[in-house]
Amino acid sequence: MQVYWKWVLQSVPSLVCGLLMLLSTVTPRHARSNVEAWFLYFGIEDVPPWVAYKSIDSWIYWIAFAGFCVWAIYLYLRPNLKHGKLSVVMGEGEPWVQADSGIDQSQTVHASGKLYTYRIALINRGEVTLRNVEVKLMSLEKKPPNVSAVGRHLKLRHDRVGSTNFNIHPTKDPQFLDAVFVDVFSFFLGHDGSSFLRLMSVPEDIHCRIPVDTYEVKIMATSERGEMAVAEMAFIPHPEHIPDFRLRNMQSFPGAAHSSS
Repeated sequence: MQVYWKWVLQSVPSLVCGLLMLLSTVTPRHARSNVEAWFLYFGIEDVPPWVAYKSIDSWIYWIAFAGFCVWAIYLYLRPNLKHGKLSVVMGEGEPWVQADSGIDQSQTVHASGKLYTYRIALINRGEVTLRNVEVKLMSLEKKPPNVSAVGRHLKLRHDRVGSTNFNIHPTKDPQFLDAVFVDVFSFFLGHDGSSFLRLMSVPEDIHCRIPVDTYEVKIMATSERGEMAVAEMAFIPHPEHIPDFRLRNMQSFPGAAHSSS
């Protein structure tokens, strides 16, 4: 939970504005205005006359509503790629989409064909190593009923031991080939025309196949100091070529300030 404490504290102004909106619409006892009633409720008898006007309830409500919206926009929309260090990127070709000759290991009779691995790259645009980064599949729209990978860690490229925490060093390659690559989908296309998908989660379930379809995917990466990147992606099949995997939107949130050491 230490990753999220900063966002909870920064949400306090929005919670206060929401409480003011609520208090302006209810009253603890009879009074000429809800605001006046709350003053009386807390023992403040010498209430200014303007507080007793019924219209003050609407003024307080809409002022609090405006404050809630302004702070929410500042807190949740303002921090974007230029404010955060941790980013999710996509590219074309290897290593983002890697093709291998392979077989379907889950069938009794092995089916030969082509195996494509769709990946994302996690990059560090800062100057300090991001430590203990985790990347998880947060949601899968149109999730098939047999999929249990939502909420799990995604698999590191070439990982064989089920690692879920890793460090990301500052990127020095303009093409981001020094990034940490994380597998998301495995797409199998058989020579007989058969095809299916797997989600590359940890622990891996090689027997869980899902239909080839359009999927909206949300992925979140977090570090131990609170850096966060949230990526919205889409897996889009095509009849004439292999499916596309596209980055639709990405937000990068800054974490706790690093020391100068």
